[in-house]
Amino acid sequence: MMTGNLLLSADGGNDRLFGCTDLPHGNTFTCVFGDTLNRLHFTLTNYVTLESSHGLLVKCRGEDVCLMGNPSEIIIYKVIRMNSNSITNLPIPTLPHEAANKLYVDSDSRKILHGYVPPLRSMGGRNNIKLGFIATASSQLSNYYRASNAFNCFYTGRGTGGEWVSNNKTKNFWIQVKCPDLVRIWKIALRGRETNTQRIYRWQLEAWTDDVNFVTLFLAPNPTHLGNEVQQFKVDTVHKYNCYRLLCLEAEPSNSGVSYMQLFIYSD
Repeated sequence: MMTGNLLLSADGGNDRLFGCTDLPHGNTFTCVFGDTLNRLHFTLTNYVTLESSHGLLVKCRGEDVCLMGNPSEIIIYKVIRMNSNSITNLPIPTLPHEAANKLYVDSDSRKILHGYVPPLRSMGGRNNIKLGFIATASSQLSNYYRASNAFNCFYTGRGTGGEWVSNNKTKNFWIQVKCPDLVRIWKIALRGRETNTQRIYRWQLEAWTDDVNFVTLFLAPNPTHLGNEVQQFKVDTVHKYNCYRLLCLEAEPSNSGVSYMQLFIYSD
């Protein structure tokens, strides 16, 4: 037993040992710091254990490096360099600032920012069915105003690349596109007639996979007029479908229609 400081001289350049070098099997060696809850503890063939009742703060040159003491986390104050090694066993992240594992990143769906449906009318005026997309409608004013006109990125008036116009309908008419694959959408873009008249003001977006059971994905606030400006609407979907339909519930008289319709999907 002693009191005061115990300082060992380093003169002569020899190593200074402090501790126990002949610990028998089954015995332990402990260096305590203040009480038995704060100690450096070792049992032969086991790990060296550093125990602390208030945590362990590692400092270097007066700056905090690492704090171990919070029961739920270890706080690091410096950059961690892995030297090309891996961090493994990360759980699925639930908070915005959490790190994600590779499985989660590879399987996470991403929003595709460009439109999914390609132009369905060639300059020759035919349906481009080779791509697997088929546009249909409940009615059309004439052959100049067919459903495929709405799925173009340009406008040329009547004929090729024009617009889809219903045949004297103001209620419960529709336009739809059948896709070659099951896709999950996150947004739809719509544009009414070029003249900004005969607008659609009450509508909903529906989807299905079996041509029978329709699911309403989005019900537009009433009124939501579809005029001659492109409007984009976020659609909260969970499942994938291969057919999407714009059901026009009410519209201004008498030949309402759509000059642009586009789907935006998630990646697989």
